Amino acid sequence: MGGGEVPHGFPVPNPTISYWQSPPHPIASHRTTSILPTTTTFDYIIIGSGVSGAAVAYKLLHRDPTLSILMLEARTAASAASGRNGGHCRAGWWLNFKEYAAAFGEDEAIKFEQLEEQNVLDIANFVHEHNVECDFQDVETSDTYYTEEAWTELLEVIRLREKAYRRRSDVKPLINRSIWHGQNAREHLGLPNILGTVTYPAHTQNPYLLVCRMLELSLEKGLNLQTNTLALAVHPVSATCEGTEKWAVQTERGTVRAKEVVLATNAYTNALHRGIADTGFLDPSRSQVTSLRPEHDMSRHPAAQHKSIGLNDRGSGDYMMIRAPGLKGAGDVIYGGGRGVSPTREMGVTDDSTINPKIEEYLKQSAPEVFSRQAWGEKSTEVRDWSGITCYTPDTFPLVGEVPGENGLWASVGMNGHGMAMAFRSAEALVTMMTTGKEPVWFPKSFRIERAWKKPKMDVRPEGATLGPVAVL
Repeated sequence: MGGGEVPHGFPVPNPTISYWQSPPHPIASHRTTSILPTTTTFDYIIIGSGVSGAAVAYKLLHRDPTLSILMLEARTAASAASGRNGGHCRAGWWLNFKEYAAAFGEDEAIKFEQLEEQNVLDIANFVHEHNVECDFQDVETSDTYYTEEAWTELLEVIRLREKAYRRRSDVKPLINRSIWHGQNAREHLGLPNILGTVTYPAHTQNPYLLVCRMLELSLEKGLNLQTNTLALAVHPVSATCEGTEKWAVQTERGTVRAKEVVLATNAYTNALHRGIADTGFLDPSRSQVTSLRPEHDMSRHPAAQHKSIGLNDRGSGDYMMIRAPGLKGAGDVIYGGGRGVSPTREMGVTDDSTINPKIEEYLKQSAPEVFSRQAWGEKSTEVRDWSGITCYTPDTFPLVGEVPGENGLWASVGMNGHGMAMAFRSAEALVTMMTTGKEPVWFPKSFRIERAWKKPKMDVRPEGATLGPVAVL
């Protein structure tokens, strides 16, 4: 970014470097044109190069390669939450089915579950179709529980969910799940203290490489990507005599213009758009992850065969994965969570240039405890610690659609630390709206952006995270 102090709430310079971002991708500091194209009126300007922005650009250009699209990124490509999460790609929020059904109705709860499951399948299809090199692994993920209360509640969710699907002959779950109780669960995962677990197909990956490949494919179709270009303001402008110019985006390097603008700014949306900020609907927060190398070789540990595990009622909804044999860092344990250690749960923090030392200590102590010291060993090699800024909403769903009263200004933001299971499909819905003027039939009403200006039907913000499943940075 340019010189000077960064305004509050915008991306800070020099963020922590995530496990996935070393080494940096060849397009990390890419600028398609050395000079910011301030004299061109683009069809679209997309602000943000994470999974939401990258997916919107890819899907627009896939439909119409003649479109002119400018993408602005405040820092390097995929430098925000999408490039620094826990490496999971899993449909884990089916565990909120009971709360979603109570707040929005069974049909909406099922519609969300279908979106989440299809989102994961779509990413897998994208990776295979384009031969994306992002350490993509087909794994069995698990949601594990340590307390009788939480495990009993989970079993009730499963019963309610199964009854709801039995009442619907037109739709079935896209992903099958297995329930493991007691000793069977402990032996299956090799985790000594759990009471039960639910397992189902999922994936692990290097998310940074995935998003950068999406960007590369769009660059091949004509996307103009301008990294290290902080967007400071978005505002409507008077139309030209041809009636084409509608929006202007002020940056550190000059002002650019487009017929339409897409906010893919997630936790930084409040800083850029006062109207959305005034709703109080989006809450940024800092999340944290550590990577450790156990003293003992974990390649034969049962959990290494599953690799993606949510520890849903331990600490702050912790989560972990184990790097597979043959990959760089094979055997490394990526462990995230721990926000409950912070009195503020890190809510309101938009600085990812530092980490919380108390959370750091918690994560490094928790990983060996989960596996047992006998399996782990007495020592760990610290590989890397990093943080990232996520964005939460009262009802755990993103805001997707055209900003009310601002024709041509679109948004897909507020991914609740669960973007790898919602953002790709949300981008599909947004592009459909932008190009046809209609919502897809599968789009959940609970994602509609206008609800930010209304009282939410469900509010879990006192906890600052999800209801049951883990929030994966």
